[in-house]
Amino acid sequence: MINETAESGELCKIFGITPRNRILEFFLEMRELDFGIGDVARETGLNRATTYNTVEELIRQEIIVPTRKLGNTQLYKLNLYKPEVRALVEAFNVLLENIVKENSGEQLVEA
Repeated sequence: MINETAESGELCKIFGITPRNRILEFFLEMRELDFGIGDVARETGLNRATTYNTVEELIRQEIIVPTRKLGNTQLYKLNLYKPEVRALVEAFNVLLENIVKENSGEQLVEA
């Protein structure tokens, strides 16, 4: 289930507020760091079961990869070696650039 009190980011505004999109957006925003499922659930406003199931799907698709264990917690991060993920990162960066330019009055960048 989605916690409606959690704020939706720009990716979700464009592609829809789904558990998958919330998790993808979270990992895109925090792409250099790794997180446990509990952290992802808390930050995205999703319950743990939904987060676990969605992360498992993203792991099967090699979009998210396990990185290390911290105690008993497995951590995950975005798989920046996968071409589809790199394309998603580039598109997300353009989206962020446009938000900055929109707020500063500059001309928008096209993807």
